[in-house]
Amino acid sequence: MDPDPKGPPRPPLPEDEEPQLPKGVIREIERALGKGSKSRDVALCLSIGSQAIAEGRPDVAVEVLSWARHEAPRLASIREAYGIALYHEERWADAMSELQAYRRMTDRHDQNHVIADCLRALGRGLEQVASAAEPLVSDAQAPEDRRAEAAIVWAAALADEGDVGAGRAVLRRFLERPRSGDAEHDLRVRYLAADLAERARDDDDAQRQLELIAAVDSGFLDVAERLEGLEHRRG
Repeated sequence: MDPDPKGPPRPPLPEDEEPQLPKGVIREIERALGKGSKSRDVALCLSIGSQAIAEGRPDVAVEVLSWARHEAPRLASIREAYGIALYHEERWADAMSELQAYRRMTDRHDQNHVIADCLRALGRGLEQVASAAEPLVSDAQAPEDRRAEAAIVWAAALADEGDVGAGRAVLRRFLERPRSGDAEHDLRVRYLAADLAERARDDDDAQRQLELIAAVDSGFLDVAERLEGLEHRRG
C-alpha cells in the first residue's frame, strides 16, 4: 500500500499479527471502513498503539496512531488513543484537540481529567480547568481512577491560584464518597491532601492523611519520611 501523500506514511506493520482489540471495537472499525486491508491495518495500529502506551512508549504509539487517525478520523476509539499518546509526549495542545474531538463524538467525559491537565499545562485559566474536571469528579458512574485524577488536577489548579482551602474541599468531597476502602488512586488523592494540609499549616490533617496512606501501603512514595518529619517538627 503506497503512502498517502496528503498524510503520514503508513507505518511498517507485522504481516502475521492480529489486532488485540475488543470485538466491539473491531466491528466499529469495519462499519466505518468496510472489511478489508485498510480496516485490518487501522485496527492493528490501534492495537499496537494501545500496547505501546501501556508500556510507556508513546513515540511508537504516536507513529502508528497518527496514520490511523488520518485514515479513520471519525472513529472515536482512534481519536481517544491518539490523544492519550500525544499527552504522554507532552504535546498538550494536540492532545487536548484529539480528546475534545473524542468527547464531542461520544458525549462522554471519561477523558476530562487529561483535558483538564492539558489546560493546566497550557496555562489556561482556572475556570477552564474546573469546567473540564468537575463533570468527571461528580460522575459516580465514571471510572474511579479517572475521577481521582480529575480531582487531583482540579485541586492542584485551585491551590496554584492561591485557594488552598477550595482545593482541599475538592479532595475531601472525593474521599468522602461511599466505597469499601482505599485503592491506589485514593492514596494519590490523600497524598495531595496531605500536601495541601501542610501548606495550610494543618499538621493534624496532614499526619492523618499520611497515616491513612501508610496503613494501606507503608512504602507509598516518601510517606514514611514525611511522617517522620512531621513528628520531628511537632516535637
